[in-house]
Amino acid sequence: MALLQCFECKKPVSSAAAACPGCGAPVQQHAPAVVAAVPQRTMGFWMVIGVLFMPYIFAWFLLRKGYSRSARVVGFSWMFIGLLGLMVNKVPHTKSPDFDPVAAAQQRAQLKAEQEAREIEALPLYKASELARAYADNTVAADQEFKGKRFKVTGTVDAINTDFLGKPYVSLRGGVNQFMEPQFAFDKDQVDDLAELRKGMKVTLVCTGRGDVAKTPMSRDCNLL
Repeated sequence: MALLQCFECKKPVSSAAAACPGCGAPVQQHAPAVVAAVPQRTMGFWMVIGVLFMPYIFAWFLLRKGYSRSARVVGFSWMFIGLLGLMVNKVPHTKSPDFDPVAAAQQRAQLKAEQEAREIEALPLYKASELARAYADNTVAADQEFKGKRFKVTGTVDAINTDFLGKPYVSLRGGVNQFMEPQFAFDKDQVDDLAELRKGMKVTLVCTGRGDVAKTPMSRDCNLL
């Protein structure tokens, strides 16, 4: 029960009274105010598509009256994830150089050539006369020093020939026996280089010792330097 003001005499009147005791005017009862319900909005198909693909724009529409709290949380969370992805993509990354197979192959070939050059540089160097003398003096000792081993040898060209299989070889003057000069065999793919040689030329070879045939020093897998 509450006190109201009479609209006629302005005196206080109980809300439970039917009329004002002072002037007899009826007491006006005020009906409680009815709060209009806010219409609920649902996320339609195009709103869902917009929030999914363009959350930076459509997520703000969820702030309008009627959208549920969960819809706003989902929309703004998706927008935050999208912004985070954009920031990550803008972080500068170290760009790896484009792979060039031709350049890579050239680099490998260059490294291999440099390695072979270092290995050849480290090989022992002999004169053809030293090789011939070693086999003339002691074949067993000469085999221990040269057979199966790679070495460099220098001397004067005595002859350029081919064996019965057509493989080219070069004889260098050994100064021990002109009929048993040291022989150095080459592969057939080097015939063009050997065709440039002439008797009496000074050459340096890289070879692998093969022992001897009747006191004639033999070497294989030779290359011109």
